[in-house]
Amino acid sequence: MRFNKWYIISLLILLLAGAGIWWWKSPSSDQAKEKAADKVMPTIGVASAKITDIDAERIKLVSQVTLYNPLPVDIKTSRLNYIIYIDSVKVIEDAYEKPISIQSSDSSTITLPMQVLAKPLAQILTYFEDKKIDSADYSMKASFEVDVPIAGDRKFNMDISRRLPALRFPKVKVRHVDLNALKLKSKGMDVEVEIFNPNLFPLKLSDAKFHFSVENALEMDGVLEKVIRIPAKGTQNVSMHALMTDGNMLKTGWKMLTDKKDTQFAGKFTGNIDSENKMLSGSKMNATITGTLDEIVNTVKKVD
Repeated sequence: MRFNKWYIISLLILLLAGAGIWWWKSPSSDQAKEKAADKVMPTIGVASAKITDIDAERIKLVSQVTLYNPLPVDIKTSRLNYIIYIDSVKVIEDAYEKPISIQSSDSSTITLPMQVLAKPLAQILTYFEDKKIDSADYSMKASFEVDVPIAGDRKFNMDISRRLPALRFPKVKVRHVDLNALKLKSKGMDVEVEIFNPNLFPLKLSDAKFHFSVENALEMDGVLEKVIRIPAKGTQNVSMHALMTDGNMLKTGWKMLTDKKDTQFAGKFTGNIDSENKMLSGSKMNATITGTLDEIVNTVKKVD
């Protein structure tokens, strides 16, 4: 009797196990598999994000991203797709196309070099200015595909969002150029530029340099050794003497004095930014100013 009892129990266990295996392999179990896998979804976190370079065409930054794997198995993928949004506006869509391996119950940190084109970003910054917005939502959506044991091929989608200060970039304009120095056949000229900081926090600018070229025939460089401190929502005027490095001052100088309307110039102002904002601190600023000497003279008159 006892033998028959244990025989029946063993048979029931085998039947239940078989039914379970059959159900797990059947299409009807797909939803349950997904729910089980979703409970141990990999997650993403941004360890750091730092702007490295700012110029008229693009903003370059580097982000340290950490991927967490709570699964009981190692996961490997060859591609991580990601999209960056600022206040729901897409500014970056790219992919990290290097192998990524994350051990079970562990994490892996990767470096993502990114570029934001200045033109679409300028629309967001203009919106910030018009609406007087001081903070924004910075979001990242990432995804990758892996082969997870039991669950099979899976695509994991990960989101992260932070509310941070609405970043704005310093603006530079020429306030004064001493063209009279050319009459004296000087080897350079005095230049004064105005730097505007539109952010809610102060900035420091070090290793500032100014390159001034005229008609691709005359080039001058100026260097400012002191640190420039620009208050929040404020301006700071910077004066420097630009020395001629290439070109014929006498020939070009005469054209500059007699034909300002058709004399083209290009000015490039660079410097290293220091700020309490970790994303902006340490970045290199490149501001380019182009036009005619006549426009400079008229701008200076308006400022004065």
